[in-house]
Amino acid sequence: MEAYKETGALRLDAQIELIRHLLSALVLRLSHLYVRERGAGDTGEAFRAFHTAVERDYAESRTVADYASALGCSSLTLTRACIAATGVTAKRYLNERTVLEAIRLLCHTELPASAVGQRLGFPRPTAFSKFFKHHTGETPSDYRVRASGRG
Repeated sequence: MEAYKETGALRLDAQIELIRHLLSALVLRLSHLYVRERGAGDTGEAFRAFHTAVERDYAESRTVADYASALGCSSLTLTRACIAATGVTAKRYLNERTVLEAIRLLCHTELPASAVGQRLGFPRPTAFSKFFKHHTGETPSDYRVRASGRG
């Protein structure tokens, strides 16, 4: 905009050239907005399919590539769709869903942490504990004690 305001100080041919370039930049920006808005339906559909698959299968797989393959798209497509819908990557979305379920099970059941991990598809209790601590900063047992108010 500043460039447009200062056109009066230029020669007429320079003014015309500057306005032509500014107009080209405006058209380019508008076309990108149009493409992004038009494509939002596609990313929205991809995200909805991913969300549905995650809700169904988060205990079966924690790799975006598995979901992408099952949905017939690329991992990059899922990641872009997820970022557009939620602001986080597909991997982070998947991990956050797994952590949410772990927290739910730790707070609302008496299952031992090893059984929670098993229910979430972790092959070993240590794998679950490492995953949980990485994402929450606490071990599952410490989290349960703190959340219950006993600690």
